[in-house]
Amino acid sequence: MADILLREAKISGDPSWVAVTGGVISGIGRPGEPEPTAERVVDLDGATLLPGFVDSHTHLGWSAEDRWTVNWSGTTTHDEAFDSLRTVAARVTPGDWVTGGDWLPGNLPEAELPTLAELDAATDGRPLFLRSLDHSIAILNTVALRRCRIDAGTADPSGGRIERSPDSPAGAPTGVLRGTAIWSRLAAGVVPPPNRARRLAELRDLLADLSARGITEVHDIATYPVEDRRTPIHLERSFTDVGLIDALAGELPLRYSFRPSIWRVDEFAEVRTSSPLITFAGFKMSLDNGWYSEPGGPRIDSFRYPGAAEAGRLGKRADAFGAALSIHAMGDLGVAEALDVLAGLPSRVGTGLPPHRVIHARRVERSDVVRLAELGVAVEVQPWEIVAQGPVLAARGGEEFRSMLSPYRSLLDAGVVVTIGSDRRLGLRVDQRDTDPLVAVQLAVAREGAQRISVDEALACATTAGAVAAGAGGRRGCITVGYDADLVALGDDPRRLPPDRIAEARPVLTMSAGRIVFGGDA
Repeated sequence: MADILLREAKISGDPSWVAVTGGVISGIGRPGEPEPTAERVVDLDGATLLPGFVDSHTHLGWSAEDRWTVNWSGTTTHDEAFDSLRTVAARVTPGDWVTGGDWLPGNLPEAELPTLAELDAATDGRPLFLRSLDHSIAILNTVALRRCRIDAGTADPSGGRIERSPDSPAGAPTGVLRGTAIWSRLAAGVVPPPNRARRLAELRDLLADLSARGITEVHDIATYPVEDRRTPIHLERSFTDVGLIDALAGELPLRYSFRPSIWRVDEFAEVRTSSPLITFAGFKMSLDNGWYSEPGGPRIDSFRYPGAAEAGRLGKRADAFGAALSIHAMGDLGVAEALDVLAGLPSRVGTGLPPHRVIHARRVERSDVVRLAELGVAVEVQPWEIVAQGPVLAARGGEEFRSMLSPYRSLLDAGVVVTIGSDRRLGLRVDQRDTDPLVAVQLAVAREGAQRISVDEALACATTAGAVAAGAGGRRGCITVGYDADLVALGDDPRRLPPDRIAEARPVLTMSAGRIVFGGDA
C-alpha cells in the first residue's frame, strides 16, 4: 500500500497519477492504468506537477528576521507605510513586538506616518516600537505606550518630548516620541532583545512561507556560531545559526543543507547533524564585491578573501574530506580568479561528488564560460539581479561587456549547471517577490536579449539543477520512480502562460521527502 496517491496531476502536460511510499516515488501511471491503494488520496484537479523548487542560495536567519521587521527606508507615502506595517505585523506571533522603522523623515514626512489609531488597528494587540533612521523620532502604539508607562500624566524628559493630542484636554499621548524621550528611562530598554524563542518563531514563519512557494530544499549560508573564543574579524556576518535549525529538526518542512565559512574548515572535518534532512554542503568563500573588467580600476575584494594562494590552500583542505567549495564572485575578474583557485583543486568531474560552485557571477567572460564547463563548476544565479543590477552594470561597459551580463544562455549552451537562488537576505521587498522561485523563472524567461532562456530551461534551473548541485541528481530533481518525492503542484502550467505572467502559476501543493507540507489540507 502506498502512503499517498496524487491523482489528476499533469506531468509534462499529460494526465497522470503518482504514488509515494516511504518518501520515494513508488509508481507513476496514466488514467485508466491500475492505481495502488493508498492511506491517503489527494486529487490535484489537473494541477501541473514538477520537481520541488530548490533555492540554492539563502540566508534564512537574515530572511526570517527581515520578515518580522518593518522597513520604511524606501517608503514615501502614508498608504505604503500602513500597508507594509500591516503585512509585517500579521507575521509576528501575537504578543511579540513589532519593531524596525528606519525611515528618513525627509522622505516620509511626519504627516504621512500612520496615526495611533491606525497603528493599533494594524498591529492587533501586538506592541509596536518603530524608530526613524536618524533616531530623531519614534512611534509607539497604545500597547507599547502602556508598557512604557507613558500616559497623559507623564512629564516630558529633559531634552525630549512626548507628543500629545490637541483634541485631548488631558494631553493623551499620540504615540510620537522625540529626542531623549526615545532614549530616556521612559522607553529605553522596553523592547526585549531578540532571544532564541523569537528567532525560532521567526524561522517557523519563514519555513511556512517557503513551503507555500513550492520550495522543498534550501542551500543555506549557515554555521554553528563560534562561542568559545573571539575571532580577529567578523567572518560570518550573514550565516544562519544551524543550532536553531537543529532545534526545529522534528518539524522541518524541507531539506536543509548548510555552508559555513571556509575559515572554519578545520572545525568541520566531521559533521553530525540532528536529522537526515539537515546536511553539510561544503564551505563558502567570499572573493570580490564587484571586480569588473570595465571600466577598469582597482580590484574590489571582500576583506574576508585571503588571496589566491591561501584560498587554494583552504580549498584543498576542504576537498581532502570531500567538501565542495562555493566562491562568492560577482564581477568577471572575480569569477576569473575564482576559477583559478578551483582549477588548482582535484577535479570533481565524474566523481559523483557535489560540484564546486561560483556564486552570483553577474558577468562572465566567454573564455571563462568554457572554463566553468571544463572544470564542472556550477553557477548560482539570482534572476532578480537582471532588473536590480543589470541597468547599473550595463552602463559600465560596451556592447561585448553588456552581452555577457547574467549570461544564462551562454552558460547553459556550454553545459554548465546553473542553479537559481534567491539570496534571501535583509532589505527584501515586503511582499518578498524577489524570493519567489516562480518570479525568478519569469525574470529569466521574460528578459530581453540573447541571454534569455526558455521556460523549460528556467524551471530546470529552479528544480533539477539544485539537486545536481547538492550531489543528489541521481535521486531527486526528477519525477521518476525511485526518486525522492520532492514535488510541487502548480494551479497553472507556467509553460502555457505568457512570459510576463509565469509567476501567476501558484503552488497548490508542496511535498518534501514524501510529506505534504503545503496544500492538500496539510
